Amino acid sequence: MLFFLLCAVLIPVSWVILYRLYLHPLADYPGPLIGRITDFYSVYHCLKGDRYLDFLDLHNRYGSIVRYGPNRLSFSTVDALQAIYGSRANTKKAYWYDTMTFYMKVPSTHATTNKVQHARKRRILAQALSDRMVHVYEDGFTKLLKSFLQRYDTPDAEAEKEWSSAVDISHEFMLMCFDSMGSFCFGESFGSLLDPQKAGILETSLEGFRGLNAIGHMPGLSWFQLEAMASSTARALKEYESYAANLALKCVEKFSQKLVNKERLSCVFDILYATSENPGVEGFSLPELQSESSLLVTTGTDTVAGSMANLLFHLLNHPDIMSTLTKEIRETFSDTSEIRLGQKLNSCKYLAACIDESMRLSSVVGGCLMREVGPGGITVDGHLIPQGVDVGVPHHVIMRNPRYYDAPLEYRPQRWLPTETSTEKINIARSAFCPFSIGPTSCVGKTWGLVESKITLAQLLFTYDLREEMTEDERNLSVIQRLKNRERDSVDRFVITSKGPKVRFRSAKSA
Repeated sequence: MLFFLLCAVLIPVSWVILYRLYLHPLADYPGPLIGRITDFYSVYHCLKGDRYLDFLDLHNRYGSIVRYGPNRLSFSTVDALQAIYGSRANTKKAYWYDTMTFYMKVPSTHATTNKVQHARKRRILAQALSDRMVHVYEDGFTKLLKSFLQRYDTPDAEAEKEWSSAVDISHEFMLMCFDSMGSFCFGESFGSLLDPQKAGILETSLEGFRGLNAIGHMPGLSWFQLEAMASSTARALKEYESYAANLALKCVEKFSQKLVNKERLSCVFDILYATSENPGVEGFSLPELQSESSLLVTTGTDTVAGSMANLLFHLLNHPDIMSTLTKEIRETFSDTSEIRLGQKLNSCKYLAACIDESMRLSSVVGGCLMREVGPGGITVDGHLIPQGVDVGVPHHVIMRNPRYYDAPLEYRPQRWLPTETSTEKINIARSAFCPFSIGPTSCVGKTWGLVESKITLAQLLFTYDLREEMTEDERNLSVIQRLKNRERDSVDRFVITSKGPKVRFRSAKSA
């Protein structure tokens, strides 16, 4: 009896393994043995939180095309970037995005896989995130930034003269960006700079996304339902769902009061709701508005905060670059009140180059944004990929590809400057540059994210001198080794989160 039971299990399992290794349409593509057999390979790395580093390792071992799942391929070329994400790509968002509906029954724009519905939602979002509206949001942000900068103007009595106590700048930026998203999206700060516990929902949501990230890579796990598989993930996502829904309902109430008082619409949610109320316009329903709230709470917080912390890490580890950037900012502006959107800020080319180079070397979205191949298949790098296969290009992999970047592990802002790099090399670098992704599903909030980063970093370096706190062992390491250590300690939960660097501040007037 036992023999027959074993046969009943082992024979079909063996057949699946043999099929996936030798008969599957992707059988000829190289990749890790376990990954070619089962999606548990991706589930493991998602739960471990090192998926973006694993993609780097896989492409270093196997080349420009890697089969990391039974029905999944990862690419590392510009041709693949355009074929998979471009405006004419015969692909759609993969099943991974559908797992979002475990906690929001109506998918947000980010999680919408239907191309027609995604385009509709994106058009509405684009109105609220237009360049014209960014100028409207700027006043609220600069007020918040002023209070943020004041946190570091008190020297530490136990530290060296004139320097503040050391702070984890990743955590500080997270609090600031969370409050900023409150003002930007919902019309008022969340108040986490005054009470950090109010930002607790961020860690809750990130842990929830870690679970979703794993489940999205193995659809069969969804048959068991999220609650049965991982109760901690389920609890985190339910708490996040409730938080986002309450935000939406409060904004609807405030919107009605604004109309009564004839106040100006001043936040993203106002614009989304006003658009939805226009006669003859297919806007967002209330459930969709609640779902969009879930997207807005986190996407503009952990990504922007992470990007700015990464930039300070690179600047503090390259004093010559920090000095050049600080000089540009302090010679361009005479007061922080001048550091706003406009010609002066746009003239800071070295600042833009430093930001771009940091986003290239340390992308905060390091995994693979999966797309499912449509009917008829697609051709990528000369290979015909059949319908139904999940394909993608990991940001960390392509933006460190030596085919497009000289010395890809080195932080070199000059690679983006026409005064120091040939037009041909800049064009090649730009072709592989995708921190916000590309095409019709690229980040709709890109403009505001860059504005927030530019104004914050410019005002910070205008106001303060910065110094990183390091142990003696850390000081003895090369810059590249420090970067590798930082990445080793980071966690990929779709968005990569890191700790540090620890920074001290000194008023620039005291320098």
